[in-house]
Amino acid sequence: MEVVVTTSRKPSQRTRSFVKDLARVLGGKTLTRGKTPLREILANYPKVIIVEEYRGNPGKLKFYDVEKNKLILLFISVKLQREVCGRNVENREGKIKMEFYGDTVNYKDLFYDFFRDFNILSEDSSFRMCFEDNPRDEEPLFYIQFYRGNRKIGPLIAVKDLRVLEISS
Repeated sequence: MEVVVTTSRKPSQRTRSFVKDLARVLGGKTLTRGKTPLREILANYPKVIIVEEYRGNPGKLKFYDVEKNKLILLFISVKLQREVCGRNVENREGKIKMEFYGDTVNYKDLFYDFFRDFNILSEDSSFRMCFEDNPRDEEPLFYIQFYRGNRKIGPLIAVKDLRVLEISS
């Protein structure tokens, strides 16, 4: 199974760029949404990441897991790859290592459970998806920063709130 990232309908250019960045670092693919209903997308892809907008910017990340009837909802703000490292970096090895620091360890099982079926998790990968505490103990709740080796490659995702919901058929 491949990581699939798509958008809400009629996304802004910034949201489309973020979707491409996220798919690139996760070694996945983007799905052009168009008028396709969410129900149809979830019928074809049992796990999908959907980016929704707030005022023309990426504002929500929705991790749908149809088999477990679970939705992980993140309220976010982002910095694109070009804003973090000045270029586009692609994860051609298709593997990523997840690391959790500080209080973000509480979310480890939640995210491992979602990404496990994609067969992209590897302790040997040079690409890292790091869940990092906010050192100021205020908003945002935590950051998700992507690295290649020790170099930040972006995108940088500031998570303002996290909710786990049950999805109905």
